[in-house]
Amino acid sequence: MEEKPQNDLAPRLSSAAAVIDALGGTKAVAELLEVGQSSVSNYRKLGFPARTHFALSKICAERGLNVADAVFGGINLSGQPMTRAAAALPRAQALDLLTTNGYQALATPVLQPAAPFIDRMGEEMRRRLYMFADPGGEQLCLRPDLTIPTALAYLANGDQGRKQYAYEGMAFRYQSRGAGKPEEFIQAGIEIIGGTDPVADDAQVLRDMVQALNALGVQEMQIRLNHFAMLPLFLEGLGLTQRAAARLERAYHQSADFAGFVGQMAQEKARLAEVETPRVNPNGPVLAGRSPADIQARLDRLRADAESGLSAAQAEAVTRYMALSGPPTDVLDAMAELAPAARLNPFADYWATLTQAAGLANKNVTLNMAGGRKMAYYTGLSFEIIVPALGPQAVIAAGGRYDDLLRALGASQDMNAVGAALALERVAAAATRQGGRT
Repeated sequence: MEEKPQNDLAPRLSSAAAVIDALGGTKAVAELLEVGQSSVSNYRKLGFPARTHFALSKICAERGLNVADAVFGGINLSGQPMTRAAAALPRAQALDLLTTNGYQALATPVLQPAAPFIDRMGEEMRRRLYMFADPGGEQLCLRPDLTIPTALAYLANGDQGRKQYAYEGMAFRYQSRGAGKPEEFIQAGIEIIGGTDPVADDAQVLRDMVQALNALGVQEMQIRLNHFAMLPLFLEGLGLTQRAAARLERAYHQSADFAGFVGQMAQEKARLAEVETPRVNPNGPVLAGRSPADIQARLDRLRADAESGLSAAQAEAVTRYMALSGPPTDVLDAMAELAPAARLNPFADYWATLTQAAGLANKNVTLNMAGGRKMAYYTGLSFEIIVPALGPQAVIAAGGRYDDLLRALGASQDMNAVGAALALERVAAAATRQGGRT
């Protein structure tokens, strides 16, 4: 992405309100961030929340706006972030296993720029970041996973075509008290970036993960698959409006209570006939910092949301979709019954090809439509490898496809990319239970 040079002679924007005005006002910023205008009105008074910093800082840099670093929590895209070196790690057993399959060993720094993780990891993971500012004012975090650092390393080395990377290192995520999960753990994984055959790369990553687990002593596992391109096709088949489908897709990836959100959309639709949108006196007073125009715009948006709500039948179909889990062919048949107009036929071939190429024909494989939604940067295949006996730490490996992540990090276009990672402490616990290697 080419940025316009910052205009040092332009007035320096030192508040959220000044930035909002420079970007065209409350409505324009609401559209840029895909939030309600009332939220932007709150930003004027309270400042921008961390989740908006990266996106807005990029937009301001592109437009050549002179913004004080503090407005976006220290993010300054007009300057060069400090280059950090990765600490040398002893050669590890899992990394040796992964590199034997043609992956290049890669080490990345534990300290990472916080902005890409805030922007792309999703609401749940965002809350679990360890963030701070270094003495130079750069906003940093302890890496919560190694996929984004690997993608950044790929871009830092220039256009390289298809690359296969393997890594092993510490990752850090805050856990709620009593969760029974460690806040620092060792992650080992693989990433394929820049490939030209997505299905083959998907299958390779799945195959290599399962083989690595077998070599580490885990023979019994469940493999739960999902593909995030299926939901939009399913919603289209239900006859949803574009606005309703967009709201559901956003909640699917971001909401911790998706079922509650579906119920809310159904209630909006049901109440629509009973409620008329009031008209605000345009010459009325400013209330709680909101102009009459802002208040009317919010009421109109709520009305538009209600008009794009869900009928009772549509809400039930979406709820049943989320509960689907089983062999891929059975799940696809169930989807066809719920939404006969959904164009899901290509996925029958995709799942058959994937499972065969990945050597999963005799494995415990299910399609689980509620699974794998924790990482917001996944765009296609998503999978989790599970050992239920481990309880709250049952997911021992996970991965997926993230074709738009590289462009969000600075590439000129989307790039094919897929990867997966093992949580090595969980793998060791599963191997011990199963009598394998430790």
